[in-house]
Amino acid sequence: MDLSKWDVRFFDMAVLVSSWSKDPGTTVGAVLVSDRRILATGYNGFPLGIEDTPERYADREVKLAYTVHAEVNALLNAAKNGAKTEGSSLYVTFHPCVSCAAAIIQGGIKKIVCPSVESAPERWQNSFEKARDLLLEAGIEIVNDGVDNE
Repeated sequence: MDLSKWDVRFFDMAVLVSSWSKDPGTTVGAVLVSDRRILATGYNGFPLGIEDTPERYADREVKLAYTVHAEVNALLNAAKNGAKTEGSSLYVTFHPCVSCAAAIIQGGIKKIVCPSVESAPERWQNSFEKARDLLLEAGIEIVNDGVDNE
């Protein structure tokens, strides 16, 4: 399936949002959309009010424990602003992990535009494959055509 001009625009916006992440290793951006209207954005980073110093990002254990993924940040930002996510689309610059997939399903998202599982780093493959299986079982459309990790 080819991406529509709107899919390209919203995915490009997710790429821009990913640049707001302070994580020096992996930057991820997400844009949550309904009826061509942006409901919320999110990027991977520490929760509000938590100091996000280079030293904390350099400590992998701390970084993994503290980081809120872009997809969950977008969902939480939508909830904080009272936006209904049921039936929405999510544009994200990294394939969702299995934990994010569960949140996406619970949020009622119906379509995801993201890079393919195969384009991700090896260390994420297992989680991404499980996430893809969950999303497909839940009936969520996953669009990878024309989208690559940068």
